[in-house]
Amino acid sequence: MSSQISPYKSAGGGTAALQGFQVDRRMGFLPPQMPLPRLPAACEAWEATLDAATSQRFKAAEQLIGLDGPQKFIEEGKALAWRKLVDKMPVLPIDNIKGCERELRRAHLVLTFMVQFYAHTTPPTEVFTIPRSLTVPLLGVSRELNHAPFVTYSDHDLHNWSLKDPHGQDAIPMRENIQPQLTLSGTTDEAGMYLVGLRMELKGAEALELLSLSTKEIEAANNIDVGRITTYLTQTTKVIEELKDILMTTKELVRPEIFFYAIRPWLVGADADKWGRKWVWEGKEEVENSEEMLTKVSSPTAGQSPLIPTLDAYLGIEEDDSKRSFLDRVRVYMDHRHEEYLQSLRLGKKTIRSFIQGIAKERGPNTPVVVAYNAAVQAMKSLRDAHLVIVTLYIIIPSRKMAKTSEMGAKLSIVDASLASGKTGDCLHEEGSGVNNEHVEEAAPMVHQVPELLKILKGFRDQTGKTCVE
Repeated sequence: MSSQISPYKSAGGGTAALQGFQVDRRMGFLPPQMPLPRLPAACEAWEATLDAATSQRFKAAEQLIGLDGPQKFIEEGKALAWRKLVDKMPVLPIDNIKGCERELRRAHLVLTFMVQFYAHTTPPTEVFTIPRSLTVPLLGVSRELNHAPFVTYSDHDLHNWSLKDPHGQDAIPMRENIQPQLTLSGTTDEAGMYLVGLRMELKGAEALELLSLSTKEIEAANNIDVGRITTYLTQTTKVIEELKDILMTTKELVRPEIFFYAIRPWLVGADADKWGRKWVWEGKEEVENSEEMLTKVSSPTAGQSPLIPTLDAYLGIEEDDSKRSFLDRVRVYMDHRHEEYLQSLRLGKKTIRSFIQGIAKERGPNTPVVVAYNAAVQAMKSLRDAHLVIVTLYIIIPSRKMAKTSEMGAKLSIVDASLASGKTGDCLHEEGSGVNNEHVEEAAPMVHQVPELLKILKGFRDQTGKTCVE
């Protein structure tokens, strides 16, 4: 990362960071300044080209599978014309935006969104190359930010918001005064999905501050005010309960079928290409350390947010091997300083938990501060229960439906083919008539991953419950 990048400034002009980690007291992991809505004129070609994509409401190649000939032809034609535009786009230098993190973040968002449009509108039968006009500046920007060269949660949530009131740009964003800037699908559901994340980050900032204050109170060592810590933990519990409520508003803002069939296809990572294609990056050799950077091309998920792992770390919630492995995978997609902040907590002393254990041993588990701590832990467990509900509604149930629909379609196709050829007998069990057409093959990997996903998430929840101090 360039050593010349300046830190964000708060609305009051002070450096908005906890220990230099860019964690704001009021905004948490969100930048205290509103992300740029557009890049400077020198980078207008990127903005205009992205506008050309978002305004046409492309359909991802995965969405075109079920379309009839004429409609599919029209959609593929629109996307092809846009990709040709990208192919001809000049390779813009990034020298003029080096040193300004807001501009670099906007550039990363714009370039990664264009990469997703380019890759996911390319028909599955075509081998494709991400053009040099995207590869070179994206790798350069990513190198400056020390960030993965791919769309991440940081891009579509933390650095992708604006205020509804354009005259209040210096105001602290509130639940009802914040909105996403960009979406890939153009749906209100995708905007709603990002909005849930933004609202959770804003509310979560309160818990970060309370737990930070608790830690500082304990580390002061002299004349520790146990009553104050009890109050902080009680307030933390209320914030976590509100986080759960915000998460559950996903059901009001995002329709499961729209997420699964219209939003999810745009967010698939290069290492999980639906058709197993290798993404080739033209010009990557022009940017130092590109090979290592291009190992970080997994799909963006809310698991890339540092918020929940940070709350866990403050509370001293244990990590088993599964959770440790998961966090080590996703933390490389977090903002550089946020990842350092999380790691400093994960690898440090479990200050709050150790203090509570000492109080419980000395005064008993019914001591108010111990009860308050256990309530906060139980609130985290309840939050994870809610997350399981959301994952079930938006990923597990739709993926199973897709598998069943694909399998039934395959069986009907086999029956139709058998009747057309005049064959008789049990065509579904004849040699060579196994149900493995392209639709079933596409659905299978997702369905096969469901048990493992559930196992991991339930493990996280159960591990949280075991953290209570007795």
